[in-house]
Amino acid sequence: MAIAERVEERGEESTDGAMSRVKVFFLIPSLVQGGAERQILELIARLPERFEPVLALWRDEIHYRDHLPAGQPRYILGTRRMNRRVFRQLVDILRAERPDIVHCFLNEANFWGRLAALRAKVPVILSSCRARMIELRYLIFERWLSERAQMVLVNSRGIRDELVTLGRVRPERIRIIHNFLDLDRFRPPTDEERRAARARFGIADDARVLVVPGRLSIQKHQVGLMLALSRLAKSGRLPADVVVLMPGRRSHALVDRWVRRLAARPSLRGAVRVIGTENNMRELYWASDMLVLFSLWEGLPNVALEACASGLPAILSHAANLDGIVAAGETGWEVPTGRGAPLVEALAEALALPRARWREMGSAGRERVTGLFKPERALSETLATYDTLLAGATRCAA
Repeated sequence: MAIAERVEERGEESTDGAMSRVKVFFLIPSLVQGGAERQILELIARLPERFEPVLALWRDEIHYRDHLPAGQPRYILGTRRMNRRVFRQLVDILRAERPDIVHCFLNEANFWGRLAALRAKVPVILSSCRARMIELRYLIFERWLSERAQMVLVNSRGIRDELVTLGRVRPERIRIIHNFLDLDRFRPPTDEERRAARARFGIADDARVLVVPGRLSIQKHQVGLMLALSRLAKSGRLPADVVVLMPGRRSHALVDRWVRRLAARPSLRGAVRVIGTENNMRELYWASDMLVLFSLWEGLPNVALEACASGLPAILSHAANLDGIVAAGETGWEVPTGRGAPLVEALAEALALPRARWREMGSAGRERVTGLFKPERALSETLATYDTLLAGATRCAA
C-alpha cells in the first residue's frame, strides 16, 4: 500500500539531509471551553519538532484562541452536524494531507474521524475518549471501530472500565494516559497574587471560599451540592464567612434554574455566587480556599488536578476520584457519589478545621498531583504510543 510505504519513508532522511516529519492529523468538533479541548492544544504545543500537527474542527467555535499554535486550525469543516457531503470532504482532506496518524478527540469526532481515516487508508488511527457516559449511538459501534483502528486512548480508569464492560472493547486496545497538568501555571499564589485575585472577585480577605467549577449540568451535580449546603445552613453549621463560587457555562436550562432558585433561598442568599463562564481559572483557584466537585460521573477532571496543583484541598465524589487525585484525610475528602448526607458531613468537618490545616492539606495535595500527573509523563507516553504504532504499521506494509 502506497500510504503505508510512505510511513516507512518518513523515518528516513530526505534528499537534502533533513529528517522527514511525522504528520499527525488532529480532529475535534470545536474548541469550546472544556477539558478535552484544552488537552488537545496542550498536546499539539508540546509535540517535538519531528512531528507536524494538523488541526481540523467541525465548526468555528474557538474559546482558546490565545492557546492556538501558529497556523492552527488548518481546517474548519463548517458544519454543526456531520452529513454525507462533509464526510466526503473530510475523506478528501485526509487523502490530500496523507497523514501518518489520525488522532480524534470526543465522541462525534471519534466516530466520524475513524470512519473517514479508514476510508482514506491512514496507517495509524487513534481515538481519545475523555468522558464517561458515552452516548448509546456511538457506544454500540465502539467495538467494531476499535477493532479496525489501532488504539483507544483514555485518561481515566473509569472510562476504560466503561468501554470494556459496556462497549465490549478488548482491554488490550485501550491505553490510559493521564491529562497534561501545567505545574508552572497552576501553582500556589503569592500573597500579592492572592489579594489581587480576591479583589477581582470582590471577596473579603477573611472569607473562606469554596470553588465549584464546571458547566451547570446533571453530570456535575451542582443541585446535589446546593441541597447539601442548604441542609448545612439549616443545621447552623455553615459559617457566615463562607463564600461559594460556582463558575461554569450554562449547559442544562433546568439545572441552571434550579441552582439559581436554591441559591436565592434565605439560608444561602449572599453565600452562593453563580458567576457564569470564567476564562482565567488560575485566578479563580488563587482566590479560593477549597475545591468541591460532587460529580455523578467523570473521566479525569482537569479542575481537580489544577486546583490541587494550585494548593487547594478538595472534596471529591468517588466518581471524580477514581484515579486517586485526593488522598482521603491527607489532601481532602472523598464522598460516595450522589449521596447527600456524607457530603454534608464532609463539608461540616472541613469547615470546622482551622485555616492552617487547609493550607497543610493543600500543600500535600500539590505534592501528590505533582508526583502522579507530571506533564512529561503524559507526553512521553503519548509519543511512545505514536512511535510504537507507526513502527507496527511500517512492519505490516513491508
